[in-house]
Amino acid sequence: MEKSLKNIQLNFDHTIHFNIPNKVEHVYILLHGYLLDGEFMYNSMKDIFPRNTAFIAPNAPFPVPVKKKDFYVPKYAWYFYDSSLQKFYVDFNPAVNYIEQIIKELNLESYPKTIIGYSQGGYIAPKMAETISKVEKVIGLACRFRQNNMTFMNGINYFQIHCENDLIVDYKEAKEDFKQLQEKGNLGEFISLKDVGHRLDSKYLNELKQLL
Repeated sequence: MEKSLKNIQLNFDHTIHFNIPNKVEHVYILLHGYLLDGEFMYNSMKDIFPRNTAFIAPNAPFPVPVKKKDFYVPKYAWYFYDSSLQKFYVDFNPAVNYIEQIIKELNLESYPKTIIGYSQGGYIAPKMAETISKVEKVIGLACRFRQNNMTFMNGINYFQIHCENDLIVDYKEAKEDFKQLQEKGNLGEFISLKDVGHRLDSKYLNELKQLL
């Protein structure tokens, strides 16, 4: 016999990297890629944010063991989707609720926010913006804003930065997805890079800094 049980709580400790100044004017939520962690996003982006801004870089809620020679290290995932079967085993909702709880725990609910997602974190970023309060921008790096997984929200500007030779996330499909957002009234921008691939390097960060 098999049965799916909904809304079963599983509590364990989570790690986040963050910077919250005494005076907060804006909050940036950083969502890392698959098999990465919050420390990666924190270290990659900590020097590009304006003064008086808070930024939080949590580990995604689901640990995934990654083998390193003769030992394992924990890396993380936001959801579990099988692209060959086009099936979610774990959808976006648990991670959205998780981020909402972190924002509440840190007393950051009342501030304007920008969500920045890289790779898998970029796929889920627009979904976060549907329920998290006071989101002004969603910025996706090396990802797709898939129309069947998100709802376009008036009042939020969506941006994407993507490299033409990305071998992990198809550039043409990502650009077509973004075109559909623009047809719905999005005032954001699709920014194209060359010769970077899927790697989050200085070219990505330089373009991202212009959007903050």
